[in-house]
Amino acid sequence: MHWFYDPQVTATSTSVVANELTHFKSLRLRAEEEIAITNGQGSVLFARCVDPALGTIAPVSFEARQRPKLQGHLVQSLAKGGRDEAAVQAAVELGVSSITPLQASRSIVEWGQKAERNQERWQQIAISAMKQSQQAFLPIVNPLVKPKSLVADSKVLVLEPTAPLTLKSLALTEAVTIVVGPEGGFEQSELLEFEHKGFVQARLGSSVLRTSTAGPAALAVILAMAGAWD
Repeated sequence: MHWFYDPQVTATSTSVVANELTHFKSLRLRAEEEIAITNGQGSVLFARCVDPALGTIAPVSFEARQRPKLQGHLVQSLAKGGRDEAAVQAAVELGVSSITPLQASRSIVEWGQKAERNQERWQQIAISAMKQSQQAFLPIVNPLVKPKSLVADSKVLVLEPTAPLTLKSLALTEAVTIVVGPEGGFEQSELLEFEHKGFVQARLGSSVLRTSTAGPAALAVILAMAGAWD
């Protein structure tokens, strides 16, 4: 079943939203074929195609889903070669709740004046990943921050290969923020800044993962420990 995104979808919607129509038509769906449309806030409309050429649909059912008890948030450092975007895509597929881009000192990539444009690009990646993984909640991509301005309302885990603690040894709360460094890791001054803020350093076992895989891997461990996939 193909999923689409429409923040204004209701139980009585009878057509696919305009900005999804091109995608809808490209799939060459047939009449009576079932689709799903989510508003990204937990509501999902299941419908049948009426006229695929026009994007008209017939509602079948409307479902309101609940957010998972454990909220996993990702702070992802900018990285070259699209590795940061790969992390965004994988994290959304795994069920991340929000994503914050981080301009670390060792980040080779700098957004500069293109920060808003790149933030929107990450948001579009999140939308595509949400639809592909058939999830009802859209993670919001927050504005770019630097380590000194990074704050969080939840328990914060900074992934650091030399940390004495492992993720598995930490007690989970209802919200966890995972901070991932760039290639080469965080500078010592940044780690001290995080420590002063009360952030906890933790490692993913003995392996040193790429910046594209570290965040999603940590997120998977935390969600599995919390029983999110039971």
